[in-house]
Amino acid sequence: MSDGTEHSITADFDVSSWEPTPYVVEGTNSELSTVRAVKIFEGAISGTSVADLLLAGNAAGAGYVGSEVFAGSVEGREGTMVIQHWGLAEGEATASSGHIIPGSGTGGLAGISGKAIFTQAEDGQHRLELRVTFPGSPAPAHGQHDAGFEGSAESGSAAESR
Repeated sequence: MSDGTEHSITADFDVSSWEPTPYVVEGTNSELSTVRAVKIFEGAISGTSVADLLLAGNAAGAGYVGSEVFAGSVEGREGTMVIQHWGLAEGEATASSGHIIPGSGTGGLAGISGKAIFTQAEDGQHRLELRVTFPGSPAPAHGQHDAGFEGSAESGSAAESR
């Protein structure tokens, strides 16, 4: 059971592998593909992940849905977890969201729950922010809780940019 304290944890990551496989559905006007992406995280979130994504795009916009298996540490807690996420883009407008699959955490990440926010800075740097709770985690000392994510210079990575 969680103590209800939300932790905001942010780290940069690089996409080390991007393997698209196009597919065709008769009658569509969009490019369709499946992608296997491998990511390397550094910082308070440290480790690797493998994401399987479904992408669709055309001249007006693009979107993806994905399931991602992370193995590594989050604030020093070692384990694995599964993140489900999606994104859409239409021109400059983007939207995305993601969540940790309930019950998917193992090892030190057992019981982790919450939201995963993938973004990409204007300079191309990828970032993951987790807004999570841990089972039985103590409340952070006053002034140590990272209350939010300054995303003003960020733009969502709607098509999980390469």
